[in-house]
Amino acid sequence: MAQVQRDDIVSLWTQGFQALKDKSSCAAVLTAKELSIVWGSDPRYWKWVSKTSPVNFEALDAAELIEVCWLQIDGTYNARNLNKGVKYGVYFVVELNSNPCMNGPVTLKLTRPNGSPEEHKEDLQTKPRNKWVGLKVGEFTNTASGCDNTVKFSMNGCDGTTWKTGLTVIGAAIVPVIC
Repeated sequence: MAQVQRDDIVSLWTQGFQALKDKSSCAAVLTAKELSIVWGSDPRYWKWVSKTSPVNFEALDAAELIEVCWLQIDGTYNARNLNKGVKYGVYFVVELNSNPCMNGPVTLKLTRPNGSPEEHKEDLQTKPRNKWVGLKVGEFTNTASGCDNTVKFSMNGCDGTTWKTGLTVIGAAIVPVIC
């Protein structure tokens, strides 16, 4: 597997789906339904829409934000399902509509299997519109040892005072940085 360009989300998604198809442990893809989205089941705030995968042109369920002031999306994955000793990147796969309203950056946080955290802010207003975008959460090297091998990651925009709109969550990809 070749190095993945960090801004080429179609390559990331393709790599993840190919790993699932081959039943390999090189990469992982989590759909929006496999993520925990606060208020995600409340049709006042989110609606489920169909998006066409650029990989296999199949329909995917995606979560389209109507409006929330508490944006919180969490994901987890067991690193034992990934190759040991490989450095992985974790990405949220999203799409922004032509007029998103985020009023400030979101916080992306990764908790590695060893418990060490990585956190940074990302301004979604600067991202391309109406196309899939990969938001890099962080990186970890998979040691896959010990009792808890869970990789945890989140996107948070919880200022609680401003309403957010214009975001569609496709899922998440965990792919080798170099393989």
